[in-house]
Amino acid sequence: MKTLFKPIVIAAGAVLSCAALSSCSEKAKQERAAESAAETAVDVTEDYCELLESIKDKESAQKAIAKMDGLADKFAKVAEKSKKAGDTPPDAKAQAKMTEDMKPLQDRMTKAVMSAMPIIATDPELQKAFTDKMTLIGTKMAEASK
Repeated sequence: MKTLFKPIVIAAGAVLSCAALSSCSEKAKQERAAESAAETAVDVTEDYCELLESIKDKESAQKAIAKMDGLADKFAKVAEKSKKAGDTPPDAKAQAKMTEDMKPLQDRMTKAVMSAMPIIATDPELQKAFTDKMTLIGTKMAEASK
C-alpha cells in the first residue's frame, strides 16, 4: 500500500500544479485580450471620428458612408477581442491609459457628429445609407461577440 501512495501523491501534485498554471495562463491571456480590446477600441473610435470629420458636403458624406463597411469590420474585431477577455477587465494601468486616450476622442466625436449629422439629414438617401451602415456595425459586433 505504501508503494502506491507515493506515486499517487506525486501524480495528484502534478495535476494540481498543471491546473494552477493553466488557470494563471488563462487569466493572463484574458488580461492581454482585454488590453488589446481596449487599444483597438481607441483606434476604431479615432477612425470613426476621422470618418465623420471628413463629411463636409453631400459628396464627402457618400464617400464616408461607403467606408463604413471597413469600420464595421474593425468594430467587430473589438467585439471579438472583448469576447476573448471574458469578464476580465484590462489591468488598472491599461484601463487608465484607455480612459485618458478616450476622453479627447469623446469630445472630438461629439463635435464630429454635430457637424456631420445635419449634412446627412438633408438627404433621405444619405440618411438611409448611414442608418444601414450603423445597423451593419451593430450586427457585425453582435455576431463577433457570440
